[in-house]
Amino acid sequence: MIAAIAAKDRDIAVLEAYPRAGKKLLATGNGRCNLLNKAFGAEYYNRPDFVAPIIEKYNLAYLEAFYKSLGLLLRYDGEGRGYPLSESAASVLDVLRAAIAKKKIEIICDTPAEKIEKTAKGFTVKTEKGNIFCEKLLFAAGSDAGFGFDSLSAVSGLTETTAFTPSLVPLCTDLAAVKGLNGVRVKCKASLLLDGKTAAEEDGEVLFKSFGLSGIAVFNLSGAYARARGYAKAEISLNLLGCTLTCAERLFTDRLNGQTAAEFLTGIFHKMLAAAVINNAGLKPDDVLDLSAVKKLSAVAIDYRLTVLKAADKSLAQVSAGGVKLSEVNKNTLESVKVKNLYFAGEALDIDGLCGGYNLMWAAASALTAAESI
Repeated sequence: MIAAIAAKDRDIAVLEAYPRAGKKLLATGNGRCNLLNKAFGAEYYNRPDFVAPIIEKYNLAYLEAFYKSLGLLLRYDGEGRGYPLSESAASVLDVLRAAIAKKKIEIICDTPAEKIEKTAKGFTVKTEKGNIFCEKLLFAAGSDAGFGFDSLSAVSGLTETTAFTPSLVPLCTDLAAVKGLNGVRVKCKASLLLDGKTAAEEDGEVLFKSFGLSGIAVFNLSGAYARARGYAKAEISLNLLGCTLTCAERLFTDRLNGQTAAEFLTGIFHKMLAAAVINNAGLKPDDVLDLSAVKKLSAVAIDYRLTVLKAADKSLAQVSAGGVKLSEVNKNTLESVKVKNLYFAGEALDIDGLCGGYNLMWAAASALTAAESI
C-alpha cells in the first residue's frame, strides 16, 4: 500500500490475498502498531550492508514526515518505540486506505498471485480469477509468519529464493527447564549458545511458556537461531542477575544467614523461578544453606541453561527469515538484476530485523525505494 501511494502517477492495482488489505498490520504491536523506532540503524537487521543505503535515505525523519503527510499523528514511549497517537493499528491502516482511495488505486482482494510470468511487454500474474497484465511489477507479498501466505512459489523461475523460516518467534526448549514456570516473566541477559559458544546476546524481557521461552529478548535471539547452521547443540543461557559469577557469589554470600534455600531466594526471584533455580543447583527448598550451596545457587542464577529443540510454529512468528536472495536484487533500486521491471520489497526479501518496529520500518523504506524506481 505504501508503494502504491508513493508511486508516480500511473495505472496501479494492488493484489491482495485476503478479503481486505492490511489484516496483518492490525496484529502488530499487540494491536498498537509499533511502526517506528528512534534507534533506526542498519545494525538492527540481518544484512546491514544491504539495508544501509536504503535507510540512510528513507530515515526516521523521512518516515515520520511520510506518515504525518497522510494525517497520522505519532507518539514515542520511553524506550524510543513509535506508535500512532491513538495506540491503535487501525489508525495506521485507515490513513493508508484513505490515501489509496484518494489516488483511485484499485485493491483487488481475495486474489492471491499463483504464478508470475515474464512476457515481451511486461508480466502476467496468474490468479484463480484470471490473468492480470502489467508493465512493471512489485512483489511485496510478505511471508507465512503469523497467518500470512508463503507466495515465493509465484516468482519461481524469475529469481532465486531461500525458504522461509520462522523468526521473531518463541523457542521450544526441554520441558524440564520450564516446568511450573508458565507465565513467569523476568528481565535478564539472554544468550544463544551454539555448541557452547555465544552466537547472540540480548538484554530484555523473557517470558516462560509451557513449551519453552518467549518475550522480546528471546524473539530477537530467534533470528540468529533461524539462520544458524552446522552446530550440534543449541542452548539459551539466562543470566537472571545480570552480573558476573564473582558479583553473584558476593551478593549471595552477604545474604547468607542460616536460611533454607527457599527462604534465601525469597525477595530475589519469583517463587516458581526460585524453585527452578534451587532444583537446577541440585538442592532442595528446605536445605539449610552453607557457603558451598550458595556457590551452586550463584552459578545457576547467572547461567540458567535450557536446551533449544526448535523454533515454535510459524503461526506464532512475527516475521520469517528467508525470501528472495539479496544477490538477485540491486540494493539501490530493489529491481531484479536478472529481470527488468521486476521489483521486491519488505519481508519478501531475505531481510528481517529485531523487535521494536524495525520490520515495519524496513517495509516502508523498501516500499518507498521501489516506488521511486518504478
